Amino acid sequence: MTNQSTSFNTEEQYLDLRAVIRQLKRRRFLIAIITLLTVLVSGIISCFILAPVYQAKTVLLVTQAADKLQVSSQNNMNDPVSAISRMPVLTMNTYVGQVKSEAMMKRVIEELGLERYGYTPRGLAGQVNAAAAKDSYLLDITVDNTDPHLAVEIANTLSREFMESLTERNQEVMDRSVEFLQEQMKAVKAELAANPPQSERERLQDMLTLLSEGVTRTQIARSFDLGSTSLVVVSPVLTAKQVKPNKKMNLAAAFLLGLMGSVALALLLEFLDNTIKTPEDVARHLDLPVMGIIPPADGKAGSYYGGYHKNEV
Repeated sequence: MTNQSTSFNTEEQYLDLRAVIRQLKRRRFLIAIITLLTVLVSGIISCFILAPVYQAKTVLLVTQAADKLQVSSQNNMNDPVSAISRMPVLTMNTYVGQVKSEAMMKRVIEELGLERYGYTPRGLAGQVNAAAAKDSYLLDITVDNTDPHLAVEIANTLSREFMESLTERNQEVMDRSVEFLQEQMKAVKAELAANPPQSERERLQDMLTLLSEGVTRTQIARSFDLGSTSLVVVSPVLTAKQVKPNKKMNLAAAFLLGLMGSVALALLLEFLDNTIKTPEDVARHLDLPVMGIIPPADGKAGSYYGGYHKNEV
């Protein structure tokens, strides 16, 4: 009994699949037309409506030059004067955030004169993407724009302005360090001028020597750009390549969407259609056997019903 029930269910599923195939076959022209129209519309939009987007890419190498200053002063790592004169080493994620900062976007806009074209820092930041390559000191900067020449100019200007901003900031930090050390030297000299006891005088003399050395090291570092993180352009931007729209991908996606949508529409129309057109519909909907067929008077359905014509018995 179980085997018979299983066989019946399998046969019923097989018949349902055949019915679906027949329904899709009857609607094949609708499916083909909708699919072709979807592909055609996608092609027209991709080729004639969507503006092409070009991408310019530059690669920067972050060299940790601060290690040079730390090595040169490794004998004085623990004294506070060396701590003041050393520059902090920033992480790669910090550089990524600084590239897309509003200050950098303003510098690029002012340098290229993009204000007259309606560019804003936020709008320009939307065209810029920065990412740090994994396990390396490489910084990838890409710029997307509808104008290939402008994309190249923005990428090159951004890398140049970014390096200049880092240099300026490091110079400012070192200048403040020198000013602070010089102020401390003045304070120590003032204490020495007050004729302190001998032990206190020796301590102040040692401190004055350390401060003087700190000023000298910081000034040397500032002159040779040591202690700052420097950037090197590994791959300058020469040309921009088109990245959008991807016509092949758009056409493939349109074909799949059109095919799925047309098949779904065909099945929906068949589901909503409750009219009886063929003997199979009578058997399926009414569960009654077909006793006979009356062909139409013009005989056009003769081929469908097995080749019977109105004059044949």
